[in-house]
This record gives sequence, C-alpha cells and structure tokens, in this order.
Amino acid sequence: MIALLLYGMAALLGEPRFEPWFAERGVEVSIARSAAGAPWIRAAAELPTNAERVHAILANLAMYRELFAPIVMRSDVLEGSSAPVRVHFVWDYPFPFRNRDAVVAYWDESLPGAGFRISWRDDARPGDPSSGVRISHVAGETLIEPLGPEQSRLTYSYLGDLGGRFPRSLQERAWRKEPVGYVLAVRRRLGLPVPPK
Repeated sequence: MIALLLYGMAALLGEPRFEPWFAERGVEVSIARSAAGAPWIRAAAELPTNAERVHAILANLAMYRELFAPIVMRSDVLEGSSAPVRVHFVWDYPFPFRNRDAVVAYWDESLPGAGFRISWRDDARPGDPSSGVRISHVAGETLIEPLGPEQSRLTYSYLGDLGGRFPRSLQERAWRKEPVGYVLAVRRRLGLPVPPK
C-alpha cells in the first residue's frame, strides 16, 4: 500500500523541481511551482531531539487539532484501527472565505536507519462528514531522520492546494505561513525553544 501511495504522489508531483524560497526561524523552505496547479512546498529543519520523540508527536493523529490550533479547527479520526488511518479535517479560513475541509488517509512507516515517514493523500468517500468547502487534492509526507542521539531532521512536503481561487497575495501568504507554522508547532509540542524572527 505504501508503494502505491508513493507512486501516486510521484504522479501528482510530476518530478517537481524544488527551488530555495526563503528561510525563517530555523526553517528552510523551498517551492516547486507548476503552471498546471498548486505548487509543492517543502520545509526542512533540524531539531535538537531524537527522531523517536518527533515521530511520537506526529504519529498521534488524534491530537492534530490541539497540535495545529487555531488553524485546524477540527480533526476527527474516522478510521484508525489499521493503515490507512482516515482523518476529517476542518481548517479555519478568514472572513469572507468559507472554512475548508478534507478527508485524508495517513500511512506511517519506519525507515532503515531509525527514520520515519508519515505520508498522506485525500481519501473522501460517500457518507464522510463535510464542513465548508472540500479541498479535493491533498497530498504530502513528513520525513523524520536521525542525525545523532539528540538531533533529527524534519522534512515536511505538501501540495499547496487551498481549495478554491484566491488572490495571488493571499495564496503566497498562506504558502509562506504553513511550512514554518508546522515546524514551530512541533517544536512547541516538544518543549523546544522557538528561534526568534
């Protein structure tokens, strides 16, 4: 199943060419723009803690609302007894826009060398809950790699589909905020200091 998911992600990615975009608060962000749709965005950061601790935070999908609040308004695990784990998310969008939602399937795997990969893609089915505007294209992965006994590298890659048409300035602001916010949320949850602006 993991191989199928990765194959699907590669097809969606179309071999993206990530280019450095910006660095903020210890997070290096790159972007792969596409003329055909939303860009792929990648954030990378080193964390002064072991990979197992980082993985424990990100593998706990039931806690995502708490971890990523206030932007994530709801995260309800719909199916979680085996892979994939399906989660219904609702994201808070500013007025005058309607909130967005998606049903997302997650896979969690251990990698050789004590690393981890958490992958996801959209997986809406008839009868799933719905709230706001459905984001139909969701995909990404987080890689957690050990760099030493108390050092790890977190790489978060995702498709930047916002679920509709927005002014370019709002898109750019959302794409810049999300990857840094993701890494900082993990740092806070781990009790690690947040680098200054």
